[in-house]
Amino acid sequence: MSKISDEYLKIMKDIETHISNEEEKDYIKKKIAELSSLYLELIDRVTDISEKRIDDLEEEQDELNKKISKMSETLNLIKKDIYEDEDYDFEIVCPYCNHEFVASVEDELKEEIECPECHNIIELDWDDDEEDDCCSGHCHSCGSHCHGEMDEEEILDDEDVEDENNAESQDNSDNEDDM
Repeated sequence: MSKISDEYLKIMKDIETHISNEEEKDYIKKKIAELSSLYLELIDRVTDISEKRIDDLEEEQDELNKKISKMSETLNLIKKDIYEDEDYDFEIVCPYCNHEFVASVEDELKEEIECPECHNIIELDWDDDEEDDCCSGHCHSCGSHCHGEMDEEEILDDEDVEDENNAESQDNSDNEDDM
């Protein structure tokens, strides 16, 4: 700013030395002062407008930062819920002693677990194949026509179903003969 002041003073001295008429000199000095004042007012207005825009931008930036912060917190919670909670609790029934217990399994890579009651090792099957859900023989109860050996209970259940079907068949044929 001192350079501008120095230049202004230099111009004013130059006017003083080159204009001899005092009335003209005062008039020119007055007009230069008015012109300078207009420029300074213009600079002040531009500065005020710029400062207001900067303040508005800072307020908007603060609001955006708050929103981003909230979104980041929410995203971190979602991430924690989805990715960081690797412990799963499973209810397991031991096939050896029928003890029911809850086990925390970190991941599906674990293939076996020890029963806390009988201490036998239980194999964990993560595949969940349909064949495993099926009974072990050809029967009417599951409808999947799986093959294998049936245990005593399945044989009895299967025989009961066959007896019921035969009885219904007999009733239907008796009804047809009566017609």
